[in-house]
Amino acid sequence: MFKHLKFIDGTSDKFWEIQTNGATHTVTYGRNGTAGQSKDKTFDSEEACLKDAEKLINEKTKKGYSEDGTVEVALQVTKEGTVRKPNASAQRKEEAVKRIKEIISKGSVSDIIPYLEEYASGNLEVIKKEIRAAKRYWVDYVDLSKDPLFKSKAQYDWGIRGTKGQQRMVKLLALATFSGSDAASWDVFIELINQVRSPEVDQILTYAKPNWLTPYLLQYVRKNTWQSVDYDTLRYAESKGFLEFEPEVYANSMSRLHNPSAALLSFFTTDELTIQRDIPLVFDYETPIHTVYSNYRYENQVNELTWDKIFDQLLADNKIDKAFILTSALEVQTKNWNINLKSYFRKLIDRIGVDEKMLLEHQELFFPLLHAENSAVVNFVVDTLKPYFAHADFRLEEFLTWSEGLFMRNDIKSALKTLLVQFDKLLKNRPEVKEQFILQAADIFMVQDLQLQDRAAKFILKHQKDPIEALTEKLTLYSAQMLGSIPTDLKNLMAASSYTEQEILSELLISTGEEYVFDPVNEKKLQQPITYPASWNDILFKIGEVIGSTDAVQMEILMNAWVLQRANFPADYKEQLEPYINQLQKVYRESQWFHHFSGVFLNMYFQPNKIYQNTDRYSNYSKWASIIGDQLTQLQRHIAKEIQLPLLSLPTHAPFWIAPHTLVQRILDYQTKGVDLDLLDLSIALSRTVREDLEGVLTLIDQVNDSQVKAVLKYALGFDDELKIEKKSWVKKLLSSSDNAHVSWLGVWATVARTHYPEAVFPEFEDENLKDIPFAVAPFQPELTFTPSYYQGYNYQTKKSEMVYDGEKLSFHFPNFKQEPHTFIYHKDIYQRGKDSLHSYYLYKDDISYMHSVMPQNTESLSLFLTLGLAAKCDHGGKTPIGYLQEMMYDFFNFDRQSVLFLATSCFNKEKEVRAMATEVLLTAIDRHRLPVQDLGYFLGILMSHTYGPLGRLEEVLGQCRDISSKHNNALIQVINQMLLDYTIAEKMPTNFKKLIELYYDLVHKENQEISIEMKQVFEKLMVFKSLQPILKKLSK
Repeated sequence: MFKHLKFIDGTSDKFWEIQTNGATHTVTYGRNGTAGQSKDKTFDSEEACLKDAEKLINEKTKKGYSEDGTVEVALQVTKEGTVRKPNASAQRKEEAVKRIKEIISKGSVSDIIPYLEEYASGNLEVIKKEIRAAKRYWVDYVDLSKDPLFKSKAQYDWGIRGTKGQQRMVKLLALATFSGSDAASWDVFIELINQVRSPEVDQILTYAKPNWLTPYLLQYVRKNTWQSVDYDTLRYAESKGFLEFEPEVYANSMSRLHNPSAALLSFFTTDELTIQRDIPLVFDYETPIHTVYSNYRYENQVNELTWDKIFDQLLADNKIDKAFILTSALEVQTKNWNINLKSYFRKLIDRIGVDEKMLLEHQELFFPLLHAENSAVVNFVVDTLKPYFAHADFRLEEFLTWSEGLFMRNDIKSALKTLLVQFDKLLKNRPEVKEQFILQAADIFMVQDLQLQDRAAKFILKHQKDPIEALTEKLTLYSAQMLGSIPTDLKNLMAASSYTEQEILSELLISTGEEYVFDPVNEKKLQQPITYPASWNDILFKIGEVIGSTDAVQMEILMNAWVLQRANFPADYKEQLEPYINQLQKVYRESQWFHHFSGVFLNMYFQPNKIYQNTDRYSNYSKWASIIGDQLTQLQRHIAKEIQLPLLSLPTHAPFWIAPHTLVQRILDYQTKGVDLDLLDLSIALSRTVREDLEGVLTLIDQVNDSQVKAVLKYALGFDDELKIEKKSWVKKLLSSSDNAHVSWLGVWATVARTHYPEAVFPEFEDENLKDIPFAVAPFQPELTFTPSYYQGYNYQTKKSEMVYDGEKLSFHFPNFKQEPHTFIYHKDIYQRGKDSLHSYYLYKDDISYMHSVMPQNTESLSLFLTLGLAAKCDHGGKTPIGYLQEMMYDFFNFDRQSVLFLATSCFNKEKEVRAMATEVLLTAIDRHRLPVQDLGYFLGILMSHTYGPLGRLEEVLGQCRDISSKHNNALIQVINQMLLDYTIAEKMPTNFKKLIELYYDLVHKENQEISIEMKQVFEKLMVFKSLQPILKKLSK
């Protein structure tokens, strides 16, 4: 037996069904469109099951459930057991409900008004309740897969039950009966308003006369700005009395004239009411009129805006006043509107051609715009007014009052240059305003732009020969911000009785200037011992810490503690873990190590006897990051075999170091308990172990029984400089496979050798399986190349797909994949992944610190991999590069050439946060003498030659490192020297290249540096760029 019943009224929309199967029945119930909840019940016999099912069906039917959802009104019974007849009012309501269901099901719109004339009076609330229920049933988009009546008719699982006629009936009934509060949550009426000319809608509106349509429409277009009612429809509805005039609704409608017909354009430019009342609304309400075209075609070079045509025609016919457009468009600039819309109105002012008389009459409207936040507005005001500064009717004094503080802004350099030129011209005829001009020009020294400051200094020196108190105070205040030789040039106008701040700084720099020398100090690493969890409460605390942490080492500490303390867990430890398990099941983190950890930890909770391994492709994209999976597998084996020993690779000192004494003692503990060493674990441990605190370690090593382990420990800790690799006979070589102990031991030896001797060549590995593996025999240093980058785009003019040039990207050639030996760490991710398959999408910031922790003493291979994965182009990688830049902040981080290249690419990175982190790295590394400035300059020059990224980003990074100290300035000079030496001069000067030269000039002048012959030769070549010639001549003096 199967029965599906529904209950749909004004407040409920639910289903109930029962399915019998032998002696068991299943009841499923819930809201229509959902899967619902199910309950099973089993009986002694099939007959008993069917009897109970029939009983339940009868109960539901009495409650009003039916197969089509129609709610039958329950009959009322008297105390005597007789059926009480409903009164006339109740009967009338029953008739109204029954009849409305009939006409909706029939879908005949012509039945609406007769039905309402007969039943609306006294039954309106009941009718509205049925309309709401009908909307849920006939109009709403629902899951039909659980609805047997409609499932066979629907093409997909989700759909609408009603036909178009039934849906329209429900909407029109609501339009005829609803009040404003009823309609607020319905979005169907916008459709009907747009169909106001149809006879059906017209008849309903004429009959019902709803007074809520206008406020409904206003709220709707405010919430759904992309929708509107056609303008001609609004006017028609207004003329019929269906809608009232609402300015915002009309403004919204008028702004949507996409590809208007000639008739509609003519109506806009001839209809008196439209011109006088409605068109001015586009200046009062924010609309997208700047995006509406009159005849848009993809293939057109230029597409004309609809509103340009409208304003042009209105002006040509003298139906709109230029002064009105001018004043309204200027007022728009004060509003917090879309910047492109405001730009359209500024262009409109230029388009209408305001004459001199009109502009001077309205000049005071321009002045407040000098304080606009948007720099484009300020530049527009200055450019518009500059022809009239010398005019007799121009209010110069008022303009100067508004321009106070303008000259300190860094974002209006074009306007400031224009004002300096105009001030210079004006002083010939207006000497009385000289002091105001000069004092405002002095504010320019707050702007870090050498060319602009130079202009201001020349202007001041030209017009002011003797010091005045106000000017002297300003210049003294700004002296620290002055660039190049400007402080010296203005010396006579500063305080004569004392040195300026800039002069004092210059004297200190000359007398105590510190030259930067690359001289990294070998910092002690074993400084901060790690405290391990010693109790169950400690472990609970550590679990919470790991769930909220980005540090994989904390997870290693937790999991090792879990192994060591497992025998001491309380009996109810699983109950205590429940909150953490629930949290772990819900949390998501972009991190490979966290995916491995969460999978293993949840498995240990739910299936403690099973060893879990995460084989997901994206959780194992980086072979280095997925090493954590091998470590966790080894820990699970310890648990399974009840081995209470930590991994050899567990760090002993923050952030990830291992003390030699502890490592050897762990090996002895394994030896004592007869536990075999995992060679990958040993390889990681030796990579993390440093040659510090070695007293007494050699004595411990001598207690190790295994000769191979003993030899590799002595080599790793510096007690022996010979690779004592066990040799194999030719017979063993023939019989052995790549996956044997000998090959694994080769990986351990190769890891240790490359860790401590990154530049060395090891011929011992040439005849072994490591011969062709990167970093095994010799350092792997592939050539840095740049190749054109393209993406497939569509040309709408030619209507063809084509490859679009997208700049150059850097690349390295990696060998094909060869994972063995798995114990050799440095080659794991250095393999070819196919064309464009090394995507930054799969590299996560939180994994980088773990990857670094696996090979912290030699980062060359990691830097190579991350450069290709995150920085092939300056807009790749998002903010992920921050993860590696943070690792570079450690005092022990060694800047090899590959890591310097990564740092160089970060100076061009698209993300501001990445560039800010690169600045921090530069400042810290220079301060600690850890930065190889020649290498950095070389790579910056190469990247600049290949237009790797916008030079403005690089100039910003280097500029933020300026004037921190004389040492920092000297380091920057060395970087830029090398950068210019390695820069290949292009035919066209790169954008912002001049800013770099200005920065260099300022640094050289402050540090009193001599220009080398090599650099003078570079400057001679750069003379091909005319805009650089003035500053290059200064440098060459």
